[in-house]
Amino acid sequence: MNLDDKLRQKARQEDVPVPEEFSRRVEETLSHLPARRTRPHIWRRYLGGVSAAVVALAFILPNSSAAMADTMASLPLVGPLFQVITVRTYEQEEGKNHVSIAAPQISQQGSGTGAQEINEEVEAYVDQLIADYEQTVQSDGYYTLDVTWEVVTNTENWFTLRINSDLIMASGNHQERYYHIDVPSGERKRLSDLFPEDYDYISVISEELKTQMRQRMEADEGEYYWLEGSTQLGSYFFDAIDPNQDFYFNSQGNIVIPFDKYEVAPGSMGSPSFTLATPELYEQLQYHP
Repeated sequence: MNLDDKLRQKARQEDVPVPEEFSRRVEETLSHLPARRTRPHIWRRYLGGVSAAVVALAFILPNSSAAMADTMASLPLVGPLFQVITVRTYEQEEGKNHVSIAAPQISQQGSGTGAQEINEEVEAYVDQLIADYEQTVQSDGYYTLDVTWEVVTNTENWFTLRINSDLIMASGNHQERYYHIDVPSGERKRLSDLFPEDYDYISVISEELKTQMRQRMEADEGEYYWLEGSTQLGSYFFDAIDPNQDFYFNSQGNIVIPFDKYEVAPGSMGSPSFTLATPELYEQLQYHP
């Protein structure tokens, strides 16, 4: 059975109704796949194109179910051990209110429970966002929420998924959540897992962050952070990160600490982030992207 027939067979077995538009797009994509050739060297020429077309199919599933996610994960794709597709969407448009949520699911090949743990947490997060909307929204109000996702890192060592949330009510707010998996073990990892138990990473990171904040304020009068001695919020000021503060590795393998809007600075500063450079920190690092 060739790849075209396998895709059609999987689609027929799906017990959740598939939207007509999705079916049309699947058939259209399949019709453009190159015909299977009998000569091996001709087939190898088209393998890359076929794989790309199948990957494209995985990302045009705006109303797919968890069962469809399992179906796509079983296809013979060439790629990393972790794949992500949108398995659930929530769309509401009522007056001035608009909500668009794309909920991802991670498909994991191999051992470990990292994908399952993250999928359950993301599902609970999306449920909470929907509940907040349904409780808060008013027919004459103005409520806009857009939730998207992005794979930040997917290497032989490390996997990172980011959930982006943009909410506009009286003002706008952007939030990011990061979820990480150590690929060799398949287990979820947090900031506290990156360093030995006896290493005070919280103090090292916090001190570097405060130093960078002060340097930015000295270099640019337009930048302002809530630090001790410079805050206008009374007794509140940024002093230390949470033990499992959000983070991600950038393309150079450096740790980046992002903050939500209003978390360490006024709203005018948006959602600031800081790339850590302390050599001691990287000498203690137990995982690398």
